[in-house]
Amino acid sequence: MSWIRKRFPVLVMLWIAGSFGMLALELLMTGHTEETQILGVLASAAGALIALLAVFVPRLRVGWLVGFLVVGLFGLVGTALHWGEAGESDGAAYAAARYDDDEGEEGEGEEAAPPLAPLGLTGLAALGGLALYARDEEAGEVE
Repeated sequence: MSWIRKRFPVLVMLWIAGSFGMLALELLMTGHTEETQILGVLASAAGALIALLAVFVPRLRVGWLVGFLVVGLFGLVGTALHWGEAGESDGAAYAAARYDDDEGEEGEGEEAAPPLAPLGLTGLAALGGLALYARDEEAGEVE
C-alpha cells in the first residue's frame, strides 16, 4: 500500500493522460472535426501530452499548470459554444432533440450538441492541476 501512496499523484496523472487520450479518440471517431469542433480534439490531445510530460519532466510544474489552465479554458469555451448551438440557455433544445430521437418521429433534424460535454476537459484539467500540486517536489522524475 505504501507503494501506491508514494506514487499516487503520478498514477493519477497517468490516468488523466489516458482519459484525455480517450476523449480525443472519441471526438475523432464521432467526426467532431468541422470548423471550431477541432478545438476539442486538439485540447484533448494537448491535455494528454501535458499530463505525460508532467510525469516525466516534473521540474516544469508551473508550465504544466498553465497548460492545464489553458485546456480547462477550452472546455469552458466549448461549453459556451454548445449552449449557443442548442439555441436556448436552459438546455431544452438538447432535451427535445433527445426525446424526438428516442420516440422515432419522422424527419431527422440536426441533433443538438450535449451542452455540458466540454466540461469534461475542464474537469480533467482541474484534476491534473491538483495532481501536480499534490506531487512531492523532491520526488524527481519517474524511475
